[in-house]
Amino acid sequence: MIEDLVARVFALRNAVHLAHWASKSYSEHKALGKFYDALIDGIDGIIEAYQGYYGLIGEVRTLQMPKTDITAKIHSELSYLVNNRDKICQKNPMLLNLLDGLTAEYSSTLYKLVNLK
Repeated sequence: MIEDLVARVFALRNAVHLAHWASKSYSEHKALGKFYDALIDGIDGIIEAYQGYYGLIGEVRTLQMPKTDITAKIHSELSYLVNNRDKICQKNPMLLNLLDGLTAEYSSTLYKLVNLK
């Protein structure tokens, strides 16, 4: 399950970065720029803590995600995180806390994209 999280975060990060470059809105450009940086920091912290506790993760598959309708994609991935939180973290409080921080970045970015145009 943790490998699926990594694949999804990396795919979203790439799509967000491409949408960031293609944006014609300054506020969207800034929000997406902050978000793709936060994705890398967030997933890195989660995986390092996971591997420190459980050992190395398995093979991560590569996923592709187009840059179109990026707000909907972020919302969909936020729902995935919320709905799979316990499975991803194996109910480990340390990992749940780290994942919650990443989840907050998704939610905060959605707020900016939807309400701060």
